[in-house]
Amino acid sequence: MEIFTETYKVRSTQVNLNNQLGLYGVLGMLQDIASEHAALLGFGYKELVERGFFWALVQQKLKMNYWPNWNDRITVKTWSLPVQGVYAFREFELFWNDQKIGECASTWITMDIKTRRPIDLTAQQGLFHPRTDGRLSFQTERIALPEEMDLVKEFEVRMSDLDINSHVNNVKYTQWALDMMSERNHREFVIKEYDINFLSETFMGDVMQGFKSKGRYLDEEHKLVELYHYAQKIGGAKPAFISHWIAERIKP
Repeated sequence: MEIFTETYKVRSTQVNLNNQLGLYGVLGMLQDIASEHAALLGFGYKELVERGFFWALVQQKLKMNYWPNWNDRITVKTWSLPVQGVYAFREFELFWNDQKIGECASTWITMDIKTRRPIDLTAQQGLFHPRTDGRLSFQTERIALPEEMDLVKEFEVRMSDLDINSHVNNVKYTQWALDMMSERNHREFVIKEYDINFLSETFMGDVMQGFKSKGRYLDEEHKLVELYHYAQKIGGAKPAFISHWIAERIKP
């Protein structure tokens, strides 16, 4: 079992309009430390490409109790869990001033570069040095969309959306969802829980449609609200991603 730790300084490019570390920023940090740890264990991007594979994130669930500010330093810890067939699992904890401020669970698959099909990882179990002495209290889950979703945006996949695998990076999907919300949403609410399912690849030139649900309050005081988003390629068989948010009203 190996727990990998890294400390990050919240940069100006990672804060949102409330001067706090944003969702896009924190997911970038988690992607970064996951890549570093995988490379250290011998199954990073370079090693997999040499074997004809690449990593693909399929589900992610983040819970945050506190969002740090610009120039704050946060410590991120990550580890792998035992693989199950084609699925690999990675978890994260985030700390600020020695206090746990967030947790994240993620589910991954290894894809064959040529066939785009997942690879069974059972025989590779030893590579992951999985943690067996404990895990987070939650796991990633499949998101079910509400029946009513409104078209709010139409856009084309841009060069800046692509990653080293020449498809849209998973963190960019989250940025797309963030862009579907109004400035008022961003100023008045802070994200407490965030789930995303990655369902299909998208590529340069694809024309996407973004959909959003109406907000539903989860309490009588209207402090907690949930939203759903998804984006789908025009003519595509299924969404590129589906996301579910629970956000809390910022105290005045």
